[in-house]
Amino acid sequence: MTEKYVWSDIKSKSENGQKACIRCQKCKVSRHTKSKLGEFEQPDERFSVVHIDLIGKLPPSEGMQYCLTCIDRFSCWMKAIPIPEITAEIVGRAFYEKWICRFGVPAKIVTDQGRQFEAELFRSIAAICGAKVAHTTSYHSQCNGKVERLHRTLKGAIKAHNNIRWTESLPTVLLGLRAAIRPDISYTIAQMVYGTSIKLPGEFFDPPTINMDPQNFVAKLQQHMAELKPLKSPSNRKQNIFVHKDLKSCSHVFIRIDRVKKALEPPYEGPYTVQKI
Repeated sequence: MTEKYVWSDIKSKSENGQKACIRCQKCKVSRHTKSKLGEFEQPDERFSVVHIDLIGKLPPSEGMQYCLTCIDRFSCWMKAIPIPEITAEIVGRAFYEKWICRFGVPAKIVTDQGRQFEAELFRSIAAICGAKVAHTTSYHSQCNGKVERLHRTLKGAIKAHNNIRWTESLPTVLLGLRAAIRPDISYTIAQMVYGTSIKLPGEFFDPPTINMDPQNFVAKLQQHMAELKPLKSPSNRKQNIFVHKDLKSCSHVFIRIDRVKKALEPPYEGPYTVQKI
């Protein structure tokens, strides 16, 4: 441009002209915007924030084909409830009978945007009990990563039992997960809930070998309970954050296409008008 033409402020005007080209903005992307991941506020008490989700469709076992999974954010205590169908009525009843009736009403229930959790019936149950329902962002299961990670662990453990009747193996799998020591806090999930480790089936046949003064035991137990608290989970990967400085003030934006694109298809679509920030 500068070799053939000349006018005042040619460089800045050329740059502005290129920036105004819609096709160039959609195709010639120098760097993608990558914002910082949001973080959940760490609860300060057990069973105040619960993440729930569904697993299925599984092989039929005793009339059950799905699982309602629940996990407490503070203690990581998990519960997997076999259910025959995933209607809002069955899901709501299972959550009320198996979780709320045992651990009380949570302050917040975190779910994805599944139709069962969006249904008016489930919302009514939560409203009657006094719980607030929070939904994760669409197509971003990382927001509910705690329960998604539980799904992976449950499926792997059930497969290891090599039992097609997964409803029979499920209680034993959950027992093992609750009794396993978590490396991030050096305690088991059962200790986070009960204040002491739970006995596994083989331990019932071994008599206790430690004689402890009851008063000293109670004092030490109270001290351990006071010190017992969850740690902030470390990030498993480094976040490369990049946000354009003009993103907050722009009137239009392009949306990145995350699906598998065709050959020569632009990586962005739009522009779309910004309605609200």
